[in-house]
Amino acid sequence: MRVRQPGQPPVAIKGTRDGLLFLLDEFCPFDALLLHLDEVLDGEGAVLFSEGEVAVSIDFGNRTLSNAEHRQLLEVFLKRENFMIREFGPRTMSKQSVVPEERRFKQSVVKGVVRNGQCLTFDGDVVWIGDVNPGGTIVASGDIYIFGRLRGVAHAGASGLTTAVIAAAEFAPLQLRIADIVSRAPETQHGRSAVAFMEFAYVKDGVMAVDKLAYRASLVGE
Repeated sequence: MRVRQPGQPPVAIKGTRDGLLFLLDEFCPFDALLLHLDEVLDGEGAVLFSEGEVAVSIDFGNRTLSNAEHRQLLEVFLKRENFMIREFGPRTMSKQSVVPEERRFKQSVVKGVVRNGQCLTFDGDVVWIGDVNPGGTIVASGDIYIFGRLRGVAHAGASGLTTAVIAAAEFAPLQLRIADIVSRAPETQHGRSAVAFMEFAYVKDGVMAVDKLAYRASLVGE
């Protein structure tokens, strides 16, 4: 049985190739879970979830919900007009694709700005709420997901994990690196990012690829 670690947040957010995956701790009291979700989605960093439409998967694990709780939880996500709910339920396909049963992730959720000359290193996945400025670097042994502007360097899968991804709300990196595969910055237009929507970088057939987050809506069981 999975046991929640002390200090572990009740909501973990992962960037996937299909959008955002919210992993909800199944042991956290329901009222406390709703309060934490409100803080995440409507708090100081809420504006960083508003960069265009994003497909969202919500996985609440083995938690047993009443009909009323089911509606309450779903409404938390439905009130964000730019969220397109792709999956909602236990054991979602999104979770199975990024968190196999034998794999356990550490995750850091940090708010701030990575400034020129700074290099921050994380064990596991990192959700960074804020910008990574030119000359700044984020390194993680897992995935990197940035709710802000990525204009510096990001190195995911630093321990050799080639399935890691790098995603950002505004994607204009100086350099990307996944495991030992390196890619330069994408093309820009008039000195600005060539895109104004969320993108992610991943490794396909041994080569770095960059693509949009998919915007699809469906519910588990439909």
